[in-house]
Amino acid sequence: MKKTLDLICVIMFFTIIVMFAVSTLFFGSKPVSLSLDTQKTDEALIAQFPLQRSWKTLRTTILLAAGKTEIDGSFLINEGVIKPSEPVSSKATQRLTDALNAYAAKTSGKSIFACIVPSCSGIYSADIPSVGVGFDQKHYISEAYSALDPSIATLDAYSPLYTSREDYIFMRTDSALTSRGAFDIYSSNIRKMGFSPRPFSDYDCEHAMIGYIGSLCSELSIRQRITPDNIELLIPKNGTVVTSATGWYGSSKEKHKSVYDRDALLGDKPLDVFVYGSRYKKLDISTLSRVNPRLLIVKTEHTNPIIPFILSHYSFITVIDADTAASQPLDELVSADDYDQILFLIDIDHIEELGLDEFLSVEN
Repeated sequence: MKKTLDLICVIMFFTIIVMFAVSTLFFGSKPVSLSLDTQKTDEALIAQFPLQRSWKTLRTTILLAAGKTEIDGSFLINEGVIKPSEPVSSKATQRLTDALNAYAAKTSGKSIFACIVPSCSGIYSADIPSVGVGFDQKHYISEAYSALDPSIATLDAYSPLYTSREDYIFMRTDSALTSRGAFDIYSSNIRKMGFSPRPFSDYDCEHAMIGYIGSLCSELSIRQRITPDNIELLIPKNGTVVTSATGWYGSSKEKHKSVYDRDALLGDKPLDVFVYGSRYKKLDISTLSRVNPRLLIVKTEHTNPIIPFILSHYSFITVIDADTAASQPLDELVSADDYDQILFLIDIDHIEELGLDEFLSVEN
């Protein structure tokens, strides 16, 4: 019976699609010329196809009604959507590890840390049929760490996330960490950087945005069988330690009093509330402390929620966005001599396109 229902749904959907495609092709406001090559014909059809968003929603609705849990390579699991991460190539991995090793060699004497953060699909791989025997992120991170020079201290983001996998550690409708997931990574690793973690009870949870629908659900036009997210900020009960935050873009700068960009909650990228997303190539953060060490962080986008928890242990922190600042060598943005520790905070989904060799001004 189920197979019959699936077949009927598929036939109905594609019949409707063909009818509209023919209508667009021959009777639209700008009929598509058959003399165009295949790619241009496809592009013209898509451009003129009526109610694209509505039809995408209809397609998704029909597939869900037929009992499908996989749509365009993403999976509906635990009232959310998980998009499996692509495996990282050996070439990209070697480029990353060679760049970090060369940078450690030229900044000898500095305390350097590396943290590779797994994606949601890496933690919940057992729940995804086509990923269960695929990209093993725990093994990948271990292998990448083994290629790093012993002078680089490695931080384990996988274990605390896996231990907390029953908690709300990843967004259900987006690829991002939640504040709770970020806290678990921080509290499990800050001791290795020389500090005792602040307990979770030291924070108040601020519900900055309720009912957030992230990019994964928006791309697939999914609203059924998912639970919208809440963007939560964990704020220290005894007040913030941040006194100022100065963001640099181009040759200009902007000054703020917080590392949370609450204006972003009103825009189309609410998750940029965490350390201003990728808005700035460099963000200088001053705290109340005058005796704690200084920290340089080189980060990628999906690690943003981790950074606010680290701030209370340092007197001054510079955050460099590896994507936004990629066109300018790190040495031109900051001097490693000005910092006591350097942390490379990299999420696994950004490794493939990450060009740290040029950014760190090292040769492969």
